[in-house]
Amino acid sequence: MTRMTDLEETMQFDPDEGIADLDTHLDRLKAAAEAQGFKFDRHAARNELQAATFGKRRAATARLVLSSTGAMAIEVKST
Repeated sequence: MTRMTDLEETMQFDPDEGIADLDTHLDRLKAAAEAQGFKFDRHAARNELQAATFGKRRAATARLVLSSTGAMAIEVKST
């Protein structure tokens, strides 16, 4: 039995512009999720990323980790 690893996408956040190329990142994550049979809710991912970066006033790196069940974890670190 093959062990699935989580999928990860790292994005740059600017307080004035939001997450750079967000749609491209979500497209890539969706394609990877489909290819590996992961559940992925694009709308929920967008909402979670926006909530995680809401009110941030410094540039940051946002990291989304997606499990095979569709569970997401988001970490935002100032750069």
